[in-house]
Amino acid sequence: MIQQPSRLQNILISQIAIVLLSLVSTFFPQYFLLAIILYTIILFSVMSYTTTRKTKPRPEELKNPIFRENDSMKIAMYDKELSKELTKQMKTMMLGFITLPLAFIVFPLYMAYLRPLVGDILSKYFSDEIARFLNFVIMYETVFAILSTVRSLVMKKASTLNIMLPKQYIVYRTGVLMNNRMFIRFSGDLCYNYNPKRKFIELVNINNPNTKIRLYSENISKLKDRLSNLENISECET
Repeated sequence: MIQQPSRLQNILISQIAIVLLSLVSTFFPQYFLLAIILYTIILFSVMSYTTTRKTKPRPEELKNPIFRENDSMKIAMYDKELSKELTKQMKTMMLGFITLPLAFIVFPLYMAYLRPLVGDILSKYFSDEIARFLNFVIMYETVFAILSTVRSLVMKKASTLNIMLPKQYIVYRTGVLMNNRMFIRFSGDLCYNYNPKRKFIELVNINNPNTKIRLYSENISKLKDRLSNLENISECET
């Protein structure tokens, strides 16, 4: 199953970014926008590479398929409950962007009222360059703390369900190849839910049960039979 960065990893990444942005803001302010763009590109590239590397199947894993579905979306479209679940999921995604407009309010307020005050205090104890650098660090840390707190409070009240819907998939004895590019290995961390009425089997990460992979099929009972014969994945306990 695809793993999201842990809370500790997110904090570490944000702290590194704050230090780097503070250095650029202090010594190379003319390159601030470029630094933001490069940081974003590098971050997404690393995340994409990591995800691709972890989900890339080995040749020996793609032998003897036990089930194949070429167009699961045509079955999923008849699942009336799915549309409600995806609507909730979309609302949650939109709430995740609530900090963007808030940042345009918090930054100007801090720059206008708190930054001069903090700068005066720091200038009494440090040289001009160090004082400017620390002032930027404090500013970014303060804004980050405010935005993170607001986002956490908002997301606590929102649904955290994340449903992945591959259009096509092939099931092997070792895992599932989705859309010919992403391979999910069966392991002790995975289990599955069987829903014959809605015609899907749902792969669930035991450590992150809110993220689910839905495998729809007209022959879902056949897929269930094939999975029940495997030793490296079992049905979820109710």
